[in-house]
Amino acid sequence: MNFKTIILLILVVIITIFFMQNTAPVEFWFFGKHVFALSSIIAITLFIGIIIGGILLRPKKRKTEVIQVNPTTTMDMEEISSSKSTLSNEDRDYIS
Repeated sequence: MNFKTIILLILVVIITIFFMQNTAPVEFWFFGKHVFALSSIIAITLFIGIIIGGILLRPKKRKTEVIQVNPTTTMDMEEISSSKSTLSNEDRDYIS
């Protein structure tokens, strides 16, 4: 068996034992008095917490911008950069 499968199986067994031991009826108020098993209240609270945590901690979508370069644009850019450049010929040879 895989390590993750074993850990998951142990976790499921522990959670099952926990819920089986907490079946006592509990009265609570949520817009009126209700009586439920303690394990169901814990399970519902856990489920709501997981959903809220997943919503708040999800990664944000990033906007990506695609720039297309035409060959003529590249040539124009090289002309502009070479005319305004203060590099010597030796420096240009070293860079390229």
